[in-house]
Amino acid sequence: MLKGAKKAIKEEELLSAVELAYSQYLPEEEWNKESSPLVILHCLCGSRGDWHTLSEKLAKLLKREVLTIDLRNHGESGHAPSMQYKEMVNDVITLLDKLNIAKAHFLGSSMGARVMMTLALFHPQRVHSLINEDTIPCNSGSLKSIIRGYLEVLASLDMSLPDGNLENLKERALLKLEKVEQSRNISLFFTRNIVVSKEDSNTATCTFNLQAILKDLDHLTSWDETLAGRQFTGPVCFLGGSDSINQPTGELSEEQKAALTSYFPSAEIHMMQNAGHLIHRKQPEKFMEHVCRFIDSL
Repeated sequence: MLKGAKKAIKEEELLSAVELAYSQYLPEEEWNKESSPLVILHCLCGSRGDWHTLSEKLAKLLKREVLTIDLRNHGESGHAPSMQYKEMVNDVITLLDKLNIAKAHFLGSSMGARVMMTLALFHPQRVHSLINEDTIPCNSGSLKSIIRGYLEVLASLDMSLPDGNLENLKERALLKLEKVEQSRNISLFFTRNIVVSKEDSNTATCTFNLQAILKDLDHLTSWDETLAGRQFTGPVCFLGGSDSINQPTGELSEEQKAALTSYFPSAEIHMMQNAGHLIHRKQPEKFMEHVCRFIDSL
């Protein structure tokens, strides 16, 4: 059952905190309301809606609340000129405080995983466990240039809708986006984020704050090495995709393993076959099996 799909929290005391939209998914049968929820944080340019189907299923399987959040400058959450990870952590903590959630399990994908990891390193008392989707806490330029290519295509588009036909614009955008990486699935992911502007029906816009993301893209696709020396010693499950651009050999390198365990010494590593960076899209059932097995074992 979906509860409060368009709720939002506004924190006025903390200037850096923005209004975050969220959805709550509750089990349909009897469940222990004292159990800590699972909080899901989406990838860059994604939204909480990307996790709707899996969240419904996970709430039933785990018999606990699942909370999905639109991070700042994404989905229905507030916009801000800055996209620093410490600010996004503050946004999430502010929301959890307002919802009276003292501690939670976290599942993070790509950018969401970096938010989650940063939160755990600064606020370990708020974290039961982490489930990390294919995101190592170290710097790698493999994804950065590809993401920038897609975003620059979007920034270059003429978003006017003289004929009022959004689909025509999406088709033109798709042709240009596919030239970045020849990946139709990723190109379609970006075109789904092109919508008619609420302010002007003759103009299209992106569901995310394109300019803010482009401005801070180097930070968003990097790991903050000033966090070195901090550790979260609680339970961590790393799920990697064997076909991910982050693991060209299909396995984590020794350097990647060392980076992961330097911050998260208890991390268990599972590589999933026939899956790329966003494992939950290619292998949703197996992904949920791993998530449930891990949380149920704690």
